[in-house]
Order: sequence, then structure tokens, then C-alpha cells
Amino acid sequence: MLRLRASARRCSRVLFGGGCLLMSGIDGRGSARLVSHPGDTMTVEAAQAQPFSHTGKFFNVLGLALKNAGLTIVTLTLYRFWARTSMRRRLWSRAWVMGDPLEYTGSAWELVRGFLIALPTFFLPWVFVFYIAPLMMNPVTAAWLGFGFWVLLVPLIAAARYWMRRYQLSRTRWRGIRMGLAGSAWGFAFASWGWWVLQVLSLGWYTPAARMNRAKLMWENTRFGDQPFEFVDDGQSRQKGLWGPFALGWFSFPIAYLASAFVVAFALIGMGLGGVFTPDPAGEPSEPDVAAIVAVVAAFGFAFLFTVLLCWAPYNAASMNRIAGLISIDGARFRLKARTFSLFFVTLAGWLITIFSLGLLAPVAGFLQIRYVMNRLEIIGAPKFAEIGQPVIEGPSAGESLGDAFDLDMGVGVI
Repeated sequence: MLRLRASARRCSRVLFGGGCLLMSGIDGRGSARLVSHPGDTMTVEAAQAQPFSHTGKFFNVLGLALKNAGLTIVTLTLYRFWARTSMRRRLWSRAWVMGDPLEYTGSAWELVRGFLIALPTFFLPWVFVFYIAPLMMNPVTAAWLGFGFWVLLVPLIAAARYWMRRYQLSRTRWRGIRMGLAGSAWGFAFASWGWWVLQVLSLGWYTPAARMNRAKLMWENTRFGDQPFEFVDDGQSRQKGLWGPFALGWFSFPIAYLASAFVVAFALIGMGLGGVFTPDPAGEPSEPDVAAIVAVVAAFGFAFLFTVLLCWAPYNAASMNRIAGLISIDGARFRLKARTFSLFFVTLAGWLITIFSLGLLAPVAGFLQIRYVMNRLEIIGAPKFAEIGQPVIEGPSAGESLGDAFDLDMGVGVI
């Protein structure tokens, strides 16, 4: 599911909550810098807002994705490491921040090494638990073993997301300065597991708080060179403005089911009146009947997906904007202008591309998300870039390991 870094990790957008924006001087580029004092009222008119941008073209990215998909099939998926690398280099180079593009310096062989690490730590245990254990153990023991494995997947996926982000940031440069991610992946994993338990116990209603907690922990460990990002306290609840949109999303599943059932009923009535479902003398369904059934199932699925994505779009847009609005670096703040319907159509297009391509063109869906965020993101103020040095934290030598196993970034990355 899109985490954008350096500009937005799946989304570095920033709003202004509490904190006074004072003119603390002009940097060498002629931009006003921001100083935030908690408890004051922030104003943005005093500082210059500089937009981010992404100049990637749909058909240019689609052509590369088609080539990568073909080679991935021919090589029985082995080419996917080179496919990911080439796609990231293209997308990074089209991402512009204050007049300069990002640069991706990762290599395919690093991803191969990461996969070799994931092989004994995830793939082999997976094969044993779900394919070998049921043949060697009694059904109850095998079932409990499988259940335990699924429970462990929650912190494991969180750790994989952290490792993936650490690798991708360490291979991202802007104006020659490398990004990085400090902190412990396992600390993030077990914190995420605790928040997940609260989400389950609250029937999902802890989700907005969990999302903001994860963003805070991730962003406070993010570095641009030796300069840390901050997740500021603006004097208001971090979940401000999220509960109403989340409630709509929470109720989206029964709403989607009813809407889809209505679509199917309408289609069945139309087909019945048109004589599509005509009984066969032999009692077997005719070819037109089979085609009609497939069409009805497809209509139900599309109506369900359409309704769910539409109902969740307000929450996703609001949470993306809120997270971005709380991110700061050296006094500069970010702002994202995600909107419900534009985000909905981008998300729907990505889902349809991924489904109809059987996942082979998922990077195109990732590109649409990245371009959407980058073209609606801006930084307000300017850090003292001349004073920022290279990071002191070392980047990983291998690729994304479990992140590749779970395909957490649609084969694209988080920029």
C-alpha cells in the first residue's frame, strides 16, 4: 500500500498546526526560514512555499513496466531485481525538489543479496508450516502452527517495511546528500504489533491513532544527511480531522455490499427480461448463461471495490495531509494538498491496472501514487542546506529481504 520519502515517504506532506512561524532570517537562496514555537499560532504567508514536482509520463513508465514484465516472465521472475532497480531509477530521476532531481543509487545485486537473506528466514519456514507440517503432524498441531505463523507475520511485516525503507532511503540522494533511517526495525515491529492488538480489540477504531503513531516513529528516525526530521507537536490531537472520515470508511463494507447487491439485482433483472438465462433442454447451462454469470460476478466485484475505495478516500486524503503537516526539517514545514476525489480516481486506476495485469504492472500503479503526491506537495521555508553534511549512520549492504517477499511497495519504492 505508497510510503514517499525525501519528499514524502509514501507522503511527506505538512500542514501547520500550532507553532508560530517567525522570520528567523533569509538563507542564501533568498527564502524565509520558519521557526516553530509550540503554543503559538502559525502563519504561512511569511514564508515562501516551494512545490515539489514529478515529471514522469504515463506511457514512458508503462513501456518500461511492460518490458520488465516480459523479461520477468521469461526469466521465471529472476529479472524482477533488475526490473525494480530500473523502475526506481526512472521514477527517482523524475522527482524534482526545489529545482533538483532525486537520485537512486541502489543496484540489482543488492536486491539479490537481500532475497538470499529472506530465503532461509521466511520462504523456507513458510513452506514447512503450510506444506510440510500438515503432512507430518496431526491436523490440530499443524493448525496451531499455522495460526502462530500468521500472528508472527504482523511484527514481521512491520520490520520488513522498516528494513525496506532504510535501504531505499540509504540509496536516495538529493544534491549529493544521502538520506537514511536510524532506529531499530524490531522496536518498530513490536510497537506496531501492540498497536495492531489495540486495533483488533477496538474493532478497528484505533486505526487513526495507530497510523499516526507509526508515522511519528518512522519520521523521527528519518535523516537527510546529518539533519533529522521531526514530527512536531502542534498542540492539537494528532488524529485531528480523521475520525469522521474514518467512520465513513469503517461503515464502507456494509455500504459496499448493499450497493453491489443492488447492481447485481439490477443486472439479473435485466438479463432475465432479455432472456439471457434460458433453461437448456439438457439441464446444462448454455454458453451465454456462463458468460452472463461471469459478467454478474465481475459487476459485483467492481461495484464493491468502487464503493469501498470511494468511502475510504476521505480518510486516506485527510490522514496523508495530516501526517505531512506534522513533518518538519530544520524549521521548514511541508504541506500536501490531497483531495478526496482525485485520490480516489488515482487509487481506483491503480487497483484496476494491478488486477487486470495480474500484478505484473503494479509498478505503474505505484508510479501514479508517487506522481500524485509529488505534484501536490510543497515545502514552506528552507533548511540550511549548506550546513547539512553526509549522514553518520551506515546504510545496509544488502537489499530489502523480507520487503521483497511481501512486495510492500508494488515493486516501485517510496521515494
